[in-house]
Amino acid sequence: MPLFNIPIPDFLKPKPSETPVLNICMMGPRSVGKTTVLTSIFFETQDSVCGSKLYMKALDTNTEKLINYHTMLVDAVEKGNAANLPASNTESNFKFGLGLKGQQPTLHLNVQDFPGEYLISKKSEVNDYMAKATVVLIAIDTPYMMEEKGYYNIQKNKVDIVTKYLKDNSAIIKDKLVLFVPLKCELYAHEGRIESVTDKVKETYSDLISYFKQNNIASFVTPIHTLGGMEFDKMVDNTSGIGDVEKIATYRSYIAKPKYAPLFCPQPLYYLLTYVTNYYQWQKTQKKDGFLSGIMDSIYSFFMHDEVFFEEVQKICKYIIYNKNGFSAVTGNSILRLN
Repeated sequence: MPLFNIPIPDFLKPKPSETPVLNICMMGPRSVGKTTVLTSIFFETQDSVCGSKLYMKALDTNTEKLINYHTMLVDAVEKGNAANLPASNTESNFKFGLGLKGQQPTLHLNVQDFPGEYLISKKSEVNDYMAKATVVLIAIDTPYMMEEKGYYNIQKNKVDIVTKYLKDNSAIIKDKLVLFVPLKCELYAHEGRIESVTDKVKETYSDLISYFKQNNIASFVTPIHTLGGMEFDKMVDNTSGIGDVEKIATYRSYIAKPKYAPLFCPQPLYYLLTYVTNYYQWQKTQKKDGFLSGIMDSIYSFFMHDEVFFEEVQKICKYIIYNKNGFSAVTGNSILRLN
């Protein structure tokens, strides 16, 4: 189907002066697996995104380090030793390019990873980035939420801090897509309890979800199998002195020869692209003054100038998982509605 009813001559099509950037804000506890998920997304999309004509590439040396991190992941899982994976307690920034094969990237994806404690200690810095972001990913360490009756959940996942920060910053959260991303979900999927993870997310973040409903903010639960070859084993005393939790989660191999086999890691990317394309389509019929309008003006000109890119992005939207495997809508809005 043509993008426009009336063909526009090439010389009249706006040519954007610079590549637009979609900013993604990740927040969550140390060692939750955020870098692991980004590594999996990168490796699953380098050559092709879901069999489309699109690809992703690293745009800076820090993002290129994900290649080495991938090697470490494979080695750790094969040796059944997830405890050796490095963790970061500082902010991290990763830059990706999304474009058509054989061409320079059409969009840049800038992912900023903030540890949960930054929502207090470096609030102004988080605010500055959040104001520019299109999507917010709330990474959840699932075993801490599900095990020990959730006793260590507040300590680990900083639920109260995340809730207070987002509720106190209504102006900069407006028009954004929020994804609750439970990580390390292997055990619960294997036991047929993945829906209980989704239910627990909705219960744990009920105060925040009520706020989203009142303010027309779209949010979804997107559970991820972070490593694939290993699953949660048990909680043990934290004798390392690292972090602020009394217990730490340990993991075990559940097959004789475990392999690094993450599952569903690119789904947050698919949700983001769906939200952007839906916003683009919606904006064409609306006079919108919200936060995203400035970003979408830039995206609009690119879609207008490159219909092939837009069509390929739309193809990706068909691969969203919804209403199965624990993936579920939490709150909807007038922009992103999934059937």
